Amino acid sequence: MPESADIVPLYHHFQTIYVLLDALDRHVFTKHELTPSQYNLLRHVENGEPAGLTITGLAAVLLCTRGNATRQVRRIEEQGLLTVRDDPDDQRLVRVFLAPLGRKRLKAARQAHTDALNCCFAALKLEDRHQLSALMQQTIALLEARLAAWAND
Repeated sequence: MPESADIVPLYHHFQTIYVLLDALDRHVFTKHELTPSQYNLLRHVENGEPAGLTITGLAAVLLCTRGNATRQVRRIEEQGLLTVRDDPDDQRLVRVFLAPLGRKRLKAARQAHTDALNCCFAALKLEDRHQLSALMQQTIALLEARLAAWAND
């Protein structure tokens, strides 16, 4: 196992990157009347189409409780960005879909976000971006495996 002296600075780099990316996201998404959490939720709802996502499915991809997912959906639905419909096969479930305004706002926010990311990372050579991406995928897999193991304890 690596020395903690090697691991702790690595963790702090990830934490700093998270804070900086969050600040970038807030800057971009505020111009589109979204929070980063709302943008993320809209993205996942779009990915769940055409069937829509259940609250349970949404909570799973957002890594939150069903109650938290329900509250977020209600807030975003009040803004006219989502529609919630009864599940045709199971009366206990509802399915969440993008409303036309939500689709329009998501598209504009996604383009602005992509433009901001391109601006930030254009200085990295393509080879470096590929290497960084591969290392990050490896890191994600390690973290997911550890969290899954803890969930089974």
